[in-house]
This record gives sequence, C-alpha cells and structure tokens, in this order.
Amino acid sequence: MGTAGQRPDRQPVELRRLTLDDLTACADLAESRSWPREEDKWVFLLTNGEGWGLFDDDGLAGTTIVTRYPELDSISMVLVAQRRERQGLARRLVSHVLDAGVSTLFATDMGLRLYEQLGFHAVGFTDMHMGKLTAPASNASDIASRADLDELVALDTKVTGMTRPFLWEALLAMGTVRISEHGVAGSWQVRSDRLLIGPVIADTTQAACELVADSAAGSDNVRVDVHDPELVEFVRAHGLESWGRATWMVRGADRLPGDRARYRAPILQALG
Repeated sequence: MGTAGQRPDRQPVELRRLTLDDLTACADLAESRSWPREEDKWVFLLTNGEGWGLFDDDGLAGTTIVTRYPELDSISMVLVAQRRERQGLARRLVSHVLDAGVSTLFATDMGLRLYEQLGFHAVGFTDMHMGKLTAPASNASDIASRADLDELVALDTKVTGMTRPFLWEALLAMGTVRISEHGVAGSWQVRSDRLLIGPVIADTTQAACELVADSAAGSDNVRVDVHDPELVEFVRAHGLESWGRATWMVRGADRLPGDRARYRAPILQALG
C-alpha cells in the first residue's frame, strides 16, 4: 500500500548501473515486452557497454545500455516495465546517457515521439527477420582468422564510421567471420537455438546474399536485421519472416558516418 495521496505505481525508483548480476531480470523484462529473451546478447552488451537500470520495490522497472565508440554513442535496450508505462522512465534513462556528441539508436514506433523530442531524427530503418534460411550455401566465402583482425577492423571503420575492434575480436573468438572477395559477415549464437548473422558488409547485394547464405548454412534458426531492401527480398524469399521494423535515428549530426551503402546489416541494432 502507498502512503496517503500516493499511488502504488508512483513509488520511488532508483537509478543505478546494471551488472551481470542483473542478467535474469533484464531478460525477464525483455520477454515481458515481447522482445526476444537472448541472454547472451545482454551479456555481450553489458560487458562491452554501460548499462543503467531503474529499480522500484517490485524490481527492475527500466533499462538502457550505451555503447561508446570514439566517433559516436549507440543507445539500446530502452525498456520499461508495463507497470511503469507513461511515467517518464524511458525519458529519464535516455537523457541520463546522452552527451553533447553524436548518438544513434533504433526506435520502435512506441519510442519515436520521445526520441524526436530528445533531438533524434530518422535516417533509415531495419527489419528483423527470423527463421530457417532455405537458400543453399554459395561457397563464395572462407572463414576468417585472428590474422585477419586488422583488415576487418579497418574495413568496418571505413564503412560504418565507428572504431570498434572489440566487436571483431569477440566475433572471431565466440562466433564465425566469413570473408569473400567482396565483403565480410559475422555470426554467433545469440542463444543456444538461434544464430545471429551480422554485421554484413558487402560491395553488392549479391555478395551480401552469398555471405548470409554461407553464414546460415547448417542452422535451423537464424536472425538477421536487414536494412538493404534487396537483401530483405532475398531473406524473405528464402524462408525468413519479418518480426518488425525499427527506425534508425541519429542525434547531433545530419547523417550517420561512413560508407553506409555497403553496410547491409548490423551485428545488432544495439551496436549501430
């Protein structure tokens, strides 16, 4: 019961850093809002980023994570428990991690208005696709090794405008990176029964399709978040189903940096 004149759902909330001890609570919150649970993704983001949570007497009430690169910040995992909707928690979380530099995020329809009010504007979209890819492997790519790290980081920085060697170090250690004459693609098990494909960097859509097909070979359940319209057509024609569209937004700049025409799919929406 709340005190006189105070509604129970207006109980105070505490803002603090998230740690891996909060992993289950974060995954539970995501699942409660119809997001994929994907504990391994939370581990990766909390390990490489800065997570913040709002807590009330009932537990975790809201989350966000910011991954800071030298060139910009990528904001993600903005979630608010249903019991605390429309109480300003999302605004408080995002405002807490914003600084004067460039920031980017992917917005659901529910969050668009808030982000626009905070100074973000739309620069594109991505469609989340999941299922079994029926396209046969193209065999146009080979598996990269640690010896390719510097080349991978240099290509990624040129295309995305973001310096993030930790991403490629992690992909080489915990997943698979495929490299062809015309591009690269990473993949890793975001959970035990789902392979996440990305990032996909390719000179042409055909090269992107070949890299996705090679990465998906042997997996019965893949996820790829695609913002190349022709690659969208390819994955849908070969068994994947759309699970929703997110709007790509930026704050503090007119557009995202890099040679974005070659950036066919991100590793995660959370990482830009």
